[in-house]
Amino acid sequence: MAEEKKSFPMLYTSHWWALRKKFRQSIPGVVTDSYLATVLEIQANSARANVLPFLKTLGIIDDEGKTGERAKQWRDDGHYAAVCKEILKEVYPQELLDAVTDITQRAQAERWFANKTGVGASAAQRMAALYCVLLEADASKQPEEKPERARTEKRVERRPEVPAAGRVEPDVIRRPSNNAAQAPQVPGININLEIHISADSTPDQIDAIFASMAKHIYQRG
Repeated sequence: MAEEKKSFPMLYTSHWWALRKKFRQSIPGVVTDSYLATVLEIQANSARANVLPFLKTLGIIDDEGKTGERAKQWRDDGHYAAVCKEILKEVYPQELLDAVTDITQRAQAERWFANKTGVGASAAQRMAALYCVLLEADASKQPEEKPERARTEKRVERRPEVPAAGRVEPDVIRRPSNNAAQAPQVPGININLEIHISADSTPDQIDAIFASMAKHIYQRG
């Protein structure tokens, strides 16, 4: 049973998953602050203060930063759940393990950490979040890499206005001045334009599109 402590790991769960994903690709012999800064895209001093100590507390690395058997098993889906249970027993007191047994009790976990450690709400939330990840012990929760955002197109349907000077009135019967036979009715022409404009187009680009239409269709500009 782990002894009661005044502080507990506050490793961000995003860092937990990102490091595990990196370890699955290639496990380092030694984990340094510069290694963490590169993998997690953070500053080295932040890695030194907010990541390295917690990895040591969790047993992922030893006091010298070296990875061992736990790191190898931690990255393996088949051993992941067992590693999480080992960490729970080593790091957290039995009182918490008995009181908070399911991830749906995260609010209770936050209150427990706040009362036992005296930390603020933000720190208590981070402690509880990591505790719930360990409690869930589900390797399938490893976030997948987000796919590249698909470009979306905004469909815009507009009927360009025909200038008054060039408007054709198809239903008007023109009569010749010499009283000739009535001219046949001119059929009307209705043009529907369907324009596809990318969602990330700027207002200036959209204005340029319609200005170009006016120039080529109505010979304006």
